[in-house]
Amino acid sequence: MKLVQFIHTRMEQLLEDWEEAALKIAPQLKGEDSPALRDHARSMLEYIHRDLDSPQTRDESARKALGKAPASSAHAMDRVEQGLSMFQMVQEFRALRARVTEVWSDEQQSLTPKDIDELVRFNQSIDHLIANSVSSFSALKEQETRLIETLLKASPDPAAIFDPAGKYLFINTAMADLVNMPHREVIGKTPRELALDLATGLHDAITKAVSTGQTQLREYHHCYPSGREVYLDCQLVPVSNDQNEVEAVVKTSRDITERKQAEYQVWRSANFDLLTGLPNRRLFLDRLEQTLLEAERMGSSFALLFIDLDRFKQANDQLGHKAGDRLLTQVAERMSTVVRAMDTVARLGGDEFTLILKETDRKGAEEAAKAFLRSLEQAFEVDSHRIHISGSIGLTVFPDDGKDIDQLMHNADQAMYGAKEQGGHQVLVYEPSMAKSESEDIRLSRELYDALRDNQLEVYYQPIIDIRTGAIYGAEALLRWNHPRKGLLTPDAFLGVTEQSGLTDSITAYVLEQAAICQLRWRELNEQELSISVNESPASFVTRSLVDQWRERLTQTSGDESGIMMELTPASFNNLRASGFNPVKSLGLPGSPLKLAIDGFGIEPSSLLALHEFKLDSVKLDRELIKDAGQGGEVDPILEGIIAMAHVINVRVVAVGVETDEQLQFLSRVGCDYAQGFKFSRPLRQEEFEALLRKRCQKAPS
Repeated sequence: MKLVQFIHTRMEQLLEDWEEAALKIAPQLKGEDSPALRDHARSMLEYIHRDLDSPQTRDESARKALGKAPASSAHAMDRVEQGLSMFQMVQEFRALRARVTEVWSDEQQSLTPKDIDELVRFNQSIDHLIANSVSSFSALKEQETRLIETLLKASPDPAAIFDPAGKYLFINTAMADLVNMPHREVIGKTPRELALDLATGLHDAITKAVSTGQTQLREYHHCYPSGREVYLDCQLVPVSNDQNEVEAVVKTSRDITERKQAEYQVWRSANFDLLTGLPNRRLFLDRLEQTLLEAERMGSSFALLFIDLDRFKQANDQLGHKAGDRLLTQVAERMSTVVRAMDTVARLGGDEFTLILKETDRKGAEEAAKAFLRSLEQAFEVDSHRIHISGSIGLTVFPDDGKDIDQLMHNADQAMYGAKEQGGHQVLVYEPSMAKSESEDIRLSRELYDALRDNQLEVYYQPIIDIRTGAIYGAEALLRWNHPRKGLLTPDAFLGVTEQSGLTDSITAYVLEQAAICQLRWRELNEQELSISVNESPASFVTRSLVDQWRERLTQTSGDESGIMMELTPASFNNLRASGFNPVKSLGLPGSPLKLAIDGFGIEPSSLLALHEFKLDSVKLDRELIKDAGQGGEVDPILEGIIAMAHVINVRVVAVGVETDEQLQFLSRVGCDYAQGFKFSRPLRQEEFEALLRKRCQKAPS
């Protein structure tokens, strides 16, 4: 049987045998179904069949031998897409040739000259297909290489290819800029030979990629010759040949400098005081714990100092909070210069600092504390003012005075308060006898932590009445402490120690959150927007960078700032104005400005211009003025004048401490807007206020 006829009649059997060989040559083809696999070989056999079945001149035979005759390149394109190598593709052709010639030769028994001629033409056809496919395969691979190389060169991210020994085979333009060398000086060298600052880490990653055959992920820090520092997120991918040997490693890099800087800023904000740049309470506690563990391991001692500035409050009140902040910054700078690099100076809050002196005994710590105190005695220059302050320092030593963090902090705190109670400007070393003479302020300060943790604090609400309608206009949020021993305490009994305890922020946040939740809940029960006033210290606006956090607090809890009003005392308002900071402008949201009020208005002088400048929503008349209102005395014309002037600049007036009908009638006659006091209600718990609100709404005419 002629070979051309044999191929035609036995094609399906030949394809079946070839499929088995093809899957051994290229295991990656095992996922394809049999018809798809055989179609590749069928197209080859059909081409050979047509070639053998048609006459061929010597010129055509010569052109075919030279690979110049036309032939399909579809097989090569398909195999490129399927990820086969050129070697595997050639092996497929060879397997097909071997199968056809073996089976046909067995059937022919012996070959005639014509059979041999036909077999030669068959081999020519196979060789022609191989040559054409190799050419097409190479062209496709070259195009792919050009595209990838162009992509890598144009990429703004540094990229490189290394041989298994770590020598550069290729770098793109961004990589050349990174190493600050032209391509020709880099190719063939290792990062170590180029003395790159990331050479050691890069060499280790390449070695591991080659030895394991697995992709390596690394982060590197690099400094350009210009001094610019970058952080790179690198991926090193091993490239394997047909024998599954790593022949190269491709490294791609992504500049993550901005992300690293943002992460650092988040970390710094969480661990450092924004005003002074010193470690904050969180980082201080972490370092104290590490120092204690280190001292236990080494059998050494260390000292803990608590420092409270004397006369800082007076300077802060006289010069304003901005000047107070600058003073604190200078204090921090001076403190940092008189300690060793191994020691830690931290700011706990307000004007309270702490110091960890490592590898120090009691005598050495006391000498260092006195030197520290002397450094504070030198005058500070703030805004052309010479300011003299001093410090009260409490000192305790590990392990003599205590062996855990809580005990050491308690000891240092007691010693510091003892120094302050003895007039300040001194160092007091902790003694066990101090535990028996704990002052009330110290005890309250310590118990406030427990109060927050155990939910002992509670917000009461006193109604504010619209004098014209008798309806509830709003409420003042008033903090109460359900003390386990002393019973219900008002703020006068404990708020004085909150700044010393560092809990001012936490307590204010608690009151604000409770007020905002209630304001949202009660707005549906009232005929109009229910305003809730929250007492706030201006120090929280000025000495903390919490402008954005205030806005976030309010919007997270209520979604609307318009129902919350911040109340300041006249003195606090004057200090706030002197600082140059305007919370109304800084904290207001578009379409929902922050409302600001002054409590205790009318006794201390306040500028009407300042009220207008800060867009005051309202003023609360001082209780001392209201006490004698409506009795025909000299206070009546004062009240009438204050109310009239406030209305001229669109500021509403609230009378606080109203208890009698005479007071209310007079206030109504002179045009006072709102009233608050025992005449209407005592401060109520949340559920009591809500019940009162429901009751008044039910009585209101429909």
